[in-house]
Amino acid sequence: MSTLTPKRNYRTYFWPAVLILVGIVALLVNVGLITTDRLSLLVDLWPLILVVIGLELLARRTLPGRPGDVAAVLIVLIAAGGAIAYVGLAPNPAATHAVDSSEKVGTLDHASLEVDVGSARISVDGAAGEGELYTAHIEYSGPKPGITLNRSTGRLEISQGSTSFGVFRSRSFILDIHLNPTLPWSIVGNSGAATDTFQLAHVNVRSIELNTGASREDITLGKPSGIVPITVNGGALTVHLHRPAGAAASVTVSGGAVNLEADGQQHRGIGSRSWQSAGYEGATDAYKVEINGGACTVGIDVTGSAV
Repeated sequence: MSTLTPKRNYRTYFWPAVLILVGIVALLVNVGLITTDRLSLLVDLWPLILVVIGLELLARRTLPGRPGDVAAVLIVLIAAGGAIAYVGLAPNPAATHAVDSSEKVGTLDHASLEVDVGSARISVDGAAGEGELYTAHIEYSGPKPGITLNRSTGRLEISQGSTSFGVFRSRSFILDIHLNPTLPWSIVGNSGAATDTFQLAHVNVRSIELNTGASREDITLGKPSGIVPITVNGGALTVHLHRPAGAAASVTVSGGAVNLEADGQQHRGIGSRSWQSAGYEGATDAYKVEINGGACTVGIDVTGSAV
């Protein structure tokens, strides 16, 4: 007579270890050894879940019986201990830091600014001191932002920096930058979601291009030199432009729902709406505004100071 050996059920220690990890972290937070703003570091550890599950399966296949159980428990405990140590000791991504940067004009006779960020609040004006190409103050969390100036082209680039495994975590980024008002500037902004304020009444603007997911743009302009293109591309856009009295301008808004208010005139609809100021046709100095988005609220008005 043959004897059937009962099949041994597979048991995983992963989920009990997760409960233990959560409990220990909660206890450390309650006693003040770990601050709540460090809990976002747990998001960085999602690859560890795959590693632990894989190692546990490998241990049970290569070491059947009790040795496999012991090895699985050790793997899970080591991983949990490492996770707790990481949350307690790793640099805090939620902590806010600040950096200041500036460069002299030198021999440059023109310049461009490109800002590449995720979620940000950006302020740009023409208040750089005499001889300064720019001065910038940045407050940020996460990786240190990148700031580079190519003196052969006059191109200034400011980037938020890599988010590494914290791609799912929110990073704060606040940029306050003052540009030299005597040089002609081209400005490019690439962002996921942004609130931007451009005080450019005293800046020689050659072009502005903003590419964003969702943003609020407030742009104050000075006297145009030549036909100055201003382009905003995105999803949900709120754009307000202010120009000096007598400055010619045209605005074309394309998208889903369009709400355009130009010098007090309302233009609403689906698809595309256009407007031109008096004197735009044949003007040699004017602003040409193009806005493309899913839902667009756009306004253009006169600041009151004559050109």
